[in-house]
Amino acid sequence: MKVSPAGRDLIASFEQGPGGGPALVSYLCPAGVWTIGYGHTKNVKPGQTLPSKVAADMLLDEDVAAYAREVERLIGPAPTSQHEFDALVSLAFNIGIGALAGSTPLRLHRQGKKQEAAHSFGLWNKATVNGQLVPMAGLTRRRAAETALYLTPVSDGAIERVAPMPQEVKPPAGAAASKSVWTNVGVATGGVALAASNIQPAIDAVNSAVSTAKSAQTTWASLKDLLGSFANGHVYTVLITAAITVGAIYLIRRVFKRVRSGEISA
Repeated sequence: MKVSPAGRDLIASFEQGPGGGPALVSYLCPAGVWTIGYGHTKNVKPGQTLPSKVAADMLLDEDVAAYAREVERLIGPAPTSQHEFDALVSLAFNIGIGALAGSTPLRLHRQGKKQEAAHSFGLWNKATVNGQLVPMAGLTRRRAAETALYLTPVSDGAIERVAPMPQEVKPPAGAAASKSVWTNVGVATGGVALAASNIQPAIDAVNSAVSTAKSAQTTWASLKDLLGSFANGHVYTVLITAAITVGAIYLIRRVFKRVRSGEISA
């Protein structure tokens, strides 16, 4: 899990430097630890500086992410809302991962005793001053804020860590067809019938074209037979037939002309 923006803001609000906001110059915190930025203490030395607030914010984000990873490891499989997680990370940021690992809040949280865990945050309101554990007003306020955050109901936006629900990608085997399926079948059948009626004119046109082609093929066959007669040596037969035909036409025309001129009565 990751810390939410609200959790990060809570941590930043309690980790400000002496002048408010991030400390761009290292300083000694009330517990006598050299600190810089937003509560960063690792390898910090006296006189150390940060170039800008942006650098301090980046350092805070790195620290929060590192604490979040460790807190998630310590929580294990215990169901944890976003608000609960943020509160535990804020506590760890302040007291350290080692202290959180043996703390009452973590133990009760892992046992699912959320109310008891929340109220046990207040046990960690002391710091060592001059060798003695002393309650600190700032720590008391911080523990109260963390307790309130921890107890924020899930319905307010916190997200419970749960296993992802498997998604069904196909219907169970043997499932009956629904009404919508049969409706779609009917629509498809009607579409096929409509397509068949629309394609019939095209089929008729094709049949007509086939008939025309057959007729043309017959005419070509006759012409081929006639030409074949020349090719087969029947030239004289063809010429005689043509001469008789032309002569007959000529005689018929002469007869009609004489009938029209009155030389021959009909």
